[in-house]
Amino acid sequence: MFVKRYIDLLVDMAEDEKKIKKLLTAGEKARKEEKEREKRLGRVEIKKAPQRRYDFATVEEIVKRMRRRYEERGEVIEERPTEARKLKEMVVGRRALALDQRTPQDLVNSENRFARIVGFLFSTLPFLNRIAERIANYNMARTLVFDLDSANMNYNPKQYAAMAFIASIISAVGISFITLLLLLTALAPIIDNTFLPFVVNFGANASIILVVLKVILSFVALLLGFVLSLVIAIKWPSSVARKRGQAIDKDLAFALRQMATEVRAGVGIHKTMKSVVDANYGVLSEEFDRTLKDIEKGVNTEDALTALADRSPSENLSKAVRHIIRALKTGGDLSAIIEGIAEDVAFELRMKMRDFVERLNLIGLFYMMIGIVFPVFVAVLAGIFNAIPTIGMQGMLGAEVLFLIYFILVPMALGLILYIIKVMQPM
Repeated sequence: MFVKRYIDLLVDMAEDEKKIKKLLTAGEKARKEEKEREKRLGRVEIKKAPQRRYDFATVEEIVKRMRRRYEERGEVIEERPTEARKLKEMVVGRRALALDQRTPQDLVNSENRFARIVGFLFSTLPFLNRIAERIANYNMARTLVFDLDSANMNYNPKQYAAMAFIASIISAVGISFITLLLLLTALAPIIDNTFLPFVVNFGANASIILVVLKVILSFVALLLGFVLSLVIAIKWPSSVARKRGQAIDKDLAFALRQMATEVRAGVGIHKTMKSVVDANYGVLSEEFDRTLKDIEKGVNTEDALTALADRSPSENLSKAVRHIIRALKTGGDLSAIIEGIAEDVAFELRMKMRDFVERLNLIGLFYMMIGIVFPVFVAVLAGIFNAIPTIGMQGMLGAEVLFLIYFILVPMALGLILYIIKVMQPM
């Protein structure tokens, strides 16, 4: 019995030894194959794939190139928003600005009457689209996308450039007409006395030359008026955004205190923002309403608040929202943070009011100089020129010139000063 077990044990050991030898042989073979593979790979030169160099950098140029390729293949590109774009707008909550492919022709469906007229003109005269595109690509209009979004204007840069172009033409024509009217009436003696010595040698044609000169001056006013009006129109969204920022700063401290009180009472951030919307804080309520609509469409709360901070024309609101985002991430005392931000905003507004009062003294001095001292000085000069004919300046301050100074130039200067005061005044 014992001998049988011993024999079986020897047989098992022999079989195990065979298995071990097989495993060792297989391992040795695998190592040899691995070494041969490494040698082969060592002799192969690995070549880098050639890097493709693209001659375009912006998303708009990529879209144009794709559109051109589709047209070469004979495939029709749908100009209307696709289902994918509609879905993206539903998720994101606002149109992707960089990929906004709306054209000036789409303005025919706008609620604004002037926008509909511009859309009709650009649909009738397609070559105007190139002009609008060039205006939108100028360095001056580089921030137009952000300004339109901050001003809550639902236009893309091309559409707004088209509207600015038409508005500038209308404004330039009006400026040219008024300039020609003044040159033929109130300013006619000044022009005639200035240029008459140069054209007196033409005899009877001198009057015709003076009229042509006035027409040329009105044409120059047309060009200057167009350029000036276009610059003002392009910068208008920035001005609107700045006014919206001032309106936000006016109500921000009160709204933040309301939010701090409700958060301290246990109300969630979404209901707190909804209460600010319902309280009708003007532009601030509009911005919070846009953010809540983004959240309702599926945007993350932090992403929606970040978008609010990015597009906000108010630096104080942007700072407050970023502090709220940080508190939501870290789990800090949100009510105390909002209350502290409200105090900082109120203190900053008080400092701005103090600086405005100090500047107002100097502006008031200029206002008195233009409104009182300058008209009296002109009247005294007019009396001297008309009383002493020997000095030869009787026509310099005649009735037409005095009318122009007292009823046009002085009121315009005073109005400009009042406008500057209005712009500088903190809300």
